[in-house]
Amino acid sequence: MRKVLLFFPVSIAFVLLASIFIFLRSSTPVFAARPSAPVTGEDQAHIVVKFAPGENVVRPIIFTAPISGYAALRLTGLEVITHEYAWGFAICSIAGVGCPESDCFCNPNKFWNYKYWDGQAWQGYPVGSSESTLLNGATDGWQWGEFTDADPLPAPLAQSAASALQWLQSKQSLINGGYTNDSGSAEALLAIAANNHNAIDWRIQANSPSLHDYWASHGARYSARGAAEAGKLAVGLAASDICWPALAMRPTQYFSPTSGAYDPETGFHTWGMLGSLALDQPVDAAASQYLKNMIRPDGGWEWNTGFGSDSNTTSLAIQALIAAGEPLTITEIISGFIFLKSAQNSDGGFTYQPGSPYGTDSDANSTAYAVQAIYAAKQDPMGAAWTVGSANPLVYLLSLQLPNGSFSYQAGGNENLYATTQAIPALLGKAFPFKIKDLPACPTVYIPFIRN
Repeated sequence: MRKVLLFFPVSIAFVLLASIFIFLRSSTPVFAARPSAPVTGEDQAHIVVKFAPGENVVRPIIFTAPISGYAALRLTGLEVITHEYAWGFAICSIAGVGCPESDCFCNPNKFWNYKYWDGQAWQGYPVGSSESTLLNGATDGWQWGEFTDADPLPAPLAQSAASALQWLQSKQSLINGGYTNDSGSAEALLAIAANNHNAIDWRIQANSPSLHDYWASHGARYSARGAAEAGKLAVGLAASDICWPALAMRPTQYFSPTSGAYDPETGFHTWGMLGSLALDQPVDAAASQYLKNMIRPDGGWEWNTGFGSDSNTTSLAIQALIAAGEPLTITEIISGFIFLKSAQNSDGGFTYQPGSPYGTDSDANSTAYAVQAIYAAKQDPMGAAWTVGSANPLVYLLSLQLPNGSFSYQAGGNENLYATTQAIPALLGKAFPFKIKDLPACPTVYIPFIRN
């Protein structure tokens, strides 16, 4: 997602110039590249775009090799804005991030870096994206920012997320655009939103109902169930950048100024906070205090009273407090991470509840939520603090992916919708909420969006 960075060992002056500009030597006119149909072919590649820290997306493409990096970027469907200079073309913005075509280098310190994955790490291209060559299995990276910024998401994680999303799309209902039920459809919404997919476009066939169609007709019913449902829907829809379902309850409608809670129970209250934040609605300081007050003596949080602390609720609580602006140094967040560490097993994964009589094996869902909390605190889940021997949470998570792209709940299991959907945000390095955006209400009478 960053501007193409070129290195040419010719002169210092040229290198400095190359660090600012993206050379796309082409006779193609200036244009805004919009979603286009994939090139017919059997070769595949992945394009990873990093818009900002923690803001990575991946797009698989199908093409006939060889293809240039610029042509590959256009096949992602992401909007690409360019400008023609005397020396060539420059990438101004990708998916709205960057600079306008009229002022392509509006920020003297930021540009789009262009990289490739060499099998172990990201490397800078020695040529421009119109002159690079992608073959089957390649992975390109685009990164918006300064030259010294951290690299895009590691390619294996991005590829894993893309494979999981492809499996997820294959399971979408042709009848209503959803996934089994409201709960499964909500998890699917979060998964696609983590990769910046618009729910309007998420459909299994060209004229079949989209995931947005599903929520336009089911949103009011689902959100009426409680603060957790309304909050989860808000997090997904805000990141999908679409309208709020008619008559659906917003999380703030569940908030009680008297108690300071969206719901008396921790898990429901936490999702209420996350949903309000996602819709750019202020979270009262009393809500954060209520959540802090619900921490248990062992440093964790429990979903319902009497259930006992668990890694899932604790991970969500940590994310909610951080998103609400609480400093990472507060006792509750520190204690929460100490509890999470106690839930980590020797395989690098996390169990639902340490010491549970029902078993303490690691599972995909608990591990994914823990990874999101780690990312929310600007920590590295592959770093020393979260590495056990040679294992870490993401190594464990990847071990659960099946050949068809889905994830099993635990080792040796079968494909699982919830394990797959909850693994995707963690693989992409996304913490809740993904995006903050106030959504307008959908029309009361909704006409499904049908493609020609």
